Amino acid sequence: MKSGALLPITVLLCFVLGIITVVIWLILSSSETRLNKATVLLQGKGLNESKQRNFFVGGKSLIFFLNPPPKKIRQEKLGFPGTRRTVIWEMQESVALETEKNGGTNAPSEKKERIPESTKTTSPSPKDPSPPQAAQIPGPSSATFNNLETQRNQTTGPMSLTSVFRDDPLPLAPDLGLVQSTPIGPLPRIGSDGRRPMDVYAKPFNLEDNRPRIGIVVTGLGLSDAATISAIQGLPGGVTLAFAPHSSKLSEWIRLARAGGHEVLINIPMEPLSYPDYNPGPQTLLTSLSTKLNLDRLFWALSRASGYVGIVDFQGSRFTASRQHMEPVLRALKRRGLLYLDSRSTPRSITPVVARDLKMAFAISGLTLDEKASRKDIDRKFGKLENRARQESRAIGIASPYPVTLERIASWTRQIRARGLALAPITALTLEPGIKKK
Repeated sequence: MKSGALLPITVLLCFVLGIITVVIWLILSSSETRLNKATVLLQGKGLNESKQRNFFVGGKSLIFFLNPPPKKIRQEKLGFPGTRRTVIWEMQESVALETEKNGGTNAPSEKKERIPESTKTTSPSPKDPSPPQAAQIPGPSSATFNNLETQRNQTTGPMSLTSVFRDDPLPLAPDLGLVQSTPIGPLPRIGSDGRRPMDVYAKPFNLEDNRPRIGIVVTGLGLSDAATISAIQGLPGGVTLAFAPHSSKLSEWIRLARAGGHEVLINIPMEPLSYPDYNPGPQTLLTSLSTKLNLDRLFWALSRASGYVGIVDFQGSRFTASRQHMEPVLRALKRRGLLYLDSRSTPRSITPVVARDLKMAFAISGLTLDEKASRKDIDRKFGKLENRARQESRAIGIASPYPVTLERIASWTRQIRARGLALAPITALTLEPGIKKK
């Protein structure tokens, strides 16, 4: 056969091989995850992925990309089977890829930071003994002091952060006189001289200031590096920061937060009405567990770090409505010199009644700022918070570390003095029956 006759056949074979190659590539690429596809689309828009962290907010998955985004906020929907994805570009140094599963709009009302792990529950044991009193636990050993001193001076994450706001740093923690050695680790305690962690670790505040006080508490920090850095760097020290006990760098984040002038709380996961469909994560306090097991879980969370003034519940719409389960928790907190902030995950919370009976320090959140994470709704909630503060002399708002939320908090706090209001840490907003406060 002449060479001229072979040319069309060669071209045809090459064409067929090309089609086969494309088909094989499509089959192989179809096994990639939706996240990879979304990442490719993001990179195709000129966004180079440098770092990402997953965390959950009411059934939503957020992945933060640490690159300077476009100045203007935009949203783009990316369609994938069974999901709706929205790319949110914020003015802060983060880009969030938000995933909402089908039916996400009908998710439970607890829309705070969700820990992406499940926890096994156990049946309560009627033979479980009551938890030991604080005085029954041996005092801290020299080894405990040495370990705490080492932890206090070591850095496992960023060495330092430069804050947009200028606030005086809070003293290094822990104060070794407020540490108690236990089998599960060091726990806060009231010192032999009567000093309480909630007083020693508090941010100074002028109690003679007669302006209406507003407290802002950002919860669920420590699970996303980007969100945590943005909160510590971009918010004034008067904003209280609450950290999840499951954070792998909890001590370091608290050190950095205090260096930025922030008071710190620990988020304690508690059982919501929708449990187990909506699971707050490992070590959740449950109504199905005995008092001993729930206190073991509480003490586990408290032993993870130091330098905090108290706790705030994470979800807990079922647990906080049960006096049988909440009273032992509040008693344990009072014995250790800590305050309790009720997030009002349910209007049926028994906490205010029990706390008054126990004569312990507590505070109550007035509202959630970002149930709808939009500028318009957050600004409207700030208006409600201001009105409440003027009527009642104080008010507390709780928020999640969404990029838009952090941006609106930073903007609002710059105007607070001109509005005749005072930004106050949580310790300046507590109620403590039997103790007169300004």
